[in-house]
Amino acid sequence: MGPDSATAPCEPRGDADEVAARLRSAGLSPTRRRRQVLEAIEHRQRPVGAHELYVELARRGHGVGMSTVYRALSALAEAGLLHAFAGDGETRYRLCTAGRHYHLVCRRCGTVREYPADDDGAWLDRIAAEADFEPDPRKAEVQGVCGSCLRADRNGTDG
Repeated sequence: MGPDSATAPCEPRGDADEVAARLRSAGLSPTRRRRQVLEAIEHRQRPVGAHELYVELARRGHGVGMSTVYRALSALAEAGLLHAFAGDGETRYRLCTAGRHYHLVCRRCGTVREYPADDDGAWLDRIAAEADFEPDPRKAEVQGVCGSCLRADRNGTDG
């Protein structure tokens, strides 16, 4: 179990062919830039913003433009490979596992844990039906404070 997942984490994808296959299975052409962005984002515990990712890719020697990073992140999120977290004026992205699940987001440290919808989302479906609303199961987020930050508060330290 990885540090940022309540379920089995996404396995490292060191093989470029596997990354390309994931892109193709999501209906995307496996361009070099999309592969670079996906590889750079897939092992993060916290969501990353486009500018931060751009700086990292540039530091690694990838001659990528900021608009290219934005387009790649947008395409990956639209295809369901990444989850887009809106807030504080910047959208941040994190690799998203397949299947219905919820994102537990710590508002203190920014860590995101995925938690499977063991009940297949029955509670959300019930609420949505009562409210005459159709939720996007890829966007299910619960904001709160993680255990590490809560323990740090109790111990009088920063989280």
